[in-house]
Amino acid sequence: MPGIATGETYSFAEGKLYLYASASGTTSGSGMGFAENATLRITYGWKDRQDPDNGYRHYLTGRRADLSIGQLYADKVLFDLCNASAAVNAKFEGRVTGPAGAPQKSAQYVLYSGVVEQFELSQQRGQLFVGNYSMHANLWSAFG
Repeated sequence: MPGIATGETYSFAEGKLYLYASASGTTSGSGMGFAENATLRITYGWKDRQDPDNGYRHYLTGRRADLSIGQLYADKVLFDLCNASAAVNAKFEGRVTGPAGAPQKSAQYVLYSGVVEQFELSQQRGQLFVGNYSMHANLWSAFG
């Protein structure tokens, strides 16, 4: 898998974000709305234990991916998904940029079987209703 040493960077400009029910059986998702100010945070839990020789070993205790969307313009499908308390998948799809002249490829992060933690609606005079959404998942994949 290419890393920093190859000079490749992952860019999600003009990318897409999909939210869909895990039980739908699809691996591609379907667009439910327009999202702005989305943040994907991946966290790893570690426990350190000292060895008899005074070295340390690191043990992975868990991992979690948190997705929050600051502004979400969506249709009724998303409300139904939140109300159903169903497992949710999310997919970020964007472009991969490489060294000059390199072909463009698709980069993706996919969260599996996540749960909706919060859904909020707000409205201001003369404006559309705007949603705020957050979820977390413990399984994901990343490839590009």
